[in-house]
Amino acid sequence: MRSFVSAIAVIFALLLTGIAVPMAWTDANIVREDGFVALTSSLGKNEAFQARLAATAIGSLESKVELPAPVEQLGASFLKDAATAMSKWPEYPQAWNETVRRSHRLNFAGSIGSENSNAGTSLVLDVGPLTKLLADRLAVTTKLPIEPPPSTLINIGGPAQRQQVDSVAAYAPMWWIPALGAILLLGLALMAARRRGAIFLFTGLGLAALAGLWQAAATVLKGAGDAGLGGTATGALFARELVAASVDNFTGWITVAAVAGGVLALLGLIMLILAPKARPGMRGSAAGSMEG
Repeated sequence: MRSFVSAIAVIFALLLTGIAVPMAWTDANIVREDGFVALTSSLGKNEAFQARLAATAIGSLESKVELPAPVEQLGASFLKDAATAMSKWPEYPQAWNETVRRSHRLNFAGSIGSENSNAGTSLVLDVGPLTKLLADRLAVTTKLPIEPPPSTLINIGGPAQRQQVDSVAAYAPMWWIPALGAILLLGLALMAARRRGAIFLFTGLGLAALAGLWQAAATVLKGAGDAGLGGTATGALFARELVAASVDNFTGWITVAAVAGGVLALLGLIMLILAPKARPGMRGSAAGSMEG
């Protein structure tokens, strides 16, 4: 009976671990603003993606600003050069980080501008900080005050995707519940076990198997491209790059789980090998003593 209880406890502990780890990763890297900024920092170095963002920011600025004839040609030349050079400006990394932070707040905190009411039912990327960077540079070039638009939104998902994000934001921070359940169940398994080495062995093997399942799921997700996101060409490219960055980041967690599983399995195997075994003669002597 004790062996059965231990086995069931280990199985359910592994199932809860399989839920808790992806939830914890999502909370740390998607729901939390700083984690999301760190996750998307690599996107700021993707030339194809940044060229699209620059084109969007330039188009937004051109539609809002009318330059006087004497500097119109100068401004047009500046914007043409900015389309390829913008991502190399020293101020660009900070503008990109601010773009990500502002977009995260729009999508996760619901901080919606008065003229962007559609953002409340959609997923958006706000490249307003990039547009402001362009406006500041253009103002220096033309010696004229340039007022950029307050925001420049790119649609990356509709209402269905927004509902999914809201669900993730609500439930991912609760990762500690299944994690605590897994720890308690593993403790129960160790208390009920006749041979604790076997618990460590099978827990380690199970954790390694979970790592393999997570890796398979991550590979499938990466192959899915934009995962159904992307209301525009630029939005779809952002979604694809975000999925790829997420998979690459989660791979580090998978590696840690696989190594931990290997260590636990090895520890359990060593405990089983070194565990003292009662000899038949000793069992008989013990039984005779009990009868006497």
